[in-house]
Amino acid sequence: MSSSGPHLPTLIAHYLLTAYPSVLPTFLAAASLPAPDPANPPNPDLRTLAADYASQSLTSELASTSLEERAEPAKDGSWRNWTAKDVVAIPLERGVGLKQVVRTVEGVSAMNLLTVDVRRVPRREFDTGLAAYRSQWNRSIITSSVDKTLKILDYTTGEVSESPRTNLTLGRSHHRAASCRRAKLCSAPDHGKIPLDLVDGRNTFKSNKFVVRVRTSPDGRWMATASYDHHIVIYEANELSPAYTEDDQLVLDETDDISLACEPTLRYTERHRIHVSSNPEAVIFHPSGDWVMYTLRDSHLLHYIRLPRDDGMALDGEGVEDWETRAKSFNPHPMDTHVSFSVLDLAIHPSGKVIACLTGDHRGGSGERVLLYGIDPEETERLACLWSGGEGDDFVLPRMSWLPDGTGIM
Repeated sequence: MSSSGPHLPTLIAHYLLTAYPSVLPTFLAAASLPAPDPANPPNPDLRTLAADYASQSLTSELASTSLEERAEPAKDGSWRNWTAKDVVAIPLERGVGLKQVVRTVEGVSAMNLLTVDVRRVPRREFDTGLAAYRSQWNRSIITSSVDKTLKILDYTTGEVSESPRTNLTLGRSHHRAASCRRAKLCSAPDHGKIPLDLVDGRNTFKSNKFVVRVRTSPDGRWMATASYDHHIVIYEANELSPAYTEDDQLVLDETDDISLACEPTLRYTERHRIHVSSNPEAVIFHPSGDWVMYTLRDSHLLHYIRLPRDDGMALDGEGVEDWETRAKSFNPHPMDTHVSFSVLDLAIHPSGKVIACLTGDHRGGSGERVLLYGIDPEETERLACLWSGGEGDDFVLPRMSWLPDGTGIM
């Protein structure tokens, strides 16, 4: 034994002599060592060295750790200081739910409806009495249905105020263009996606067929579509030019609106296309605008696509490449690739910290569920599983929405 102390194999041999003598001969043969002398144990021995190392590591870790009192979650509706686990622990007040029917809108069959939305819709018309254009933003109900129509109904009277000629066969999605309030994004399997001008009813753009979901990013810069030709396509909006310049000799009636009187300039350019292995069912943007998230039928994964950013940094502080893809599993164990259901819809909590994933196409009689996860790619823990009680159907695509206060899901 050298003056510098015993080398590691000798320490291990003495440890095996006292702790696991049955395996000692095999170890000695493999290491070409003589049998250890029990009357001359090393000092310190392997146990002591391991304990000292663990103690030193713990001391170093504690020295670099600072204790901070966690701020209480804000109660002002800002969701400041809330974590994903705080969000899923919010109780649903007793008695919350659909009450009796308040009003029935005639002329719209619930059996034919595919989507319903409530928005303020622009309307510009010439008032012959005033001999001037009159613009207004009316609160309206927007519906799409299986009869290939998009209807705009007056919210107060329920009367159909207009029905743009969109020819939306089985339109499954419509979404407001965040960067241009007069545009409505529609999708249809037989006509692709259509940014529809709500003022004059024109279709300003068309794409491939089979588009079933369409979304825009929170800032309106990006548009994502999912289509049954197995493609996820991401478009970038052009920079909206001013409605007019100081050099324009624009004559505007007092009752008119400049944003409705001028030619809309919203246009989209394709930036990225991904071919996927099966039909995409849901697509949504991360609240930060950094990721597009989507799901596929017959897949156990929630996919993320990184959108270009000037600083090239992800939410976790690590550098990422533009259009980089990530995924997290819906199964409890990340190595489990078994597919027992498909996620058919996604909805982000009002706090932006939790995403709800609605299942469908179950193998078995367990019924449909809503799975809750943290919003970011690295948040893989399933926070909750809500049993809907509904059964899957080959002819029904379930949809869901968070309550405005974030206490429950419909």
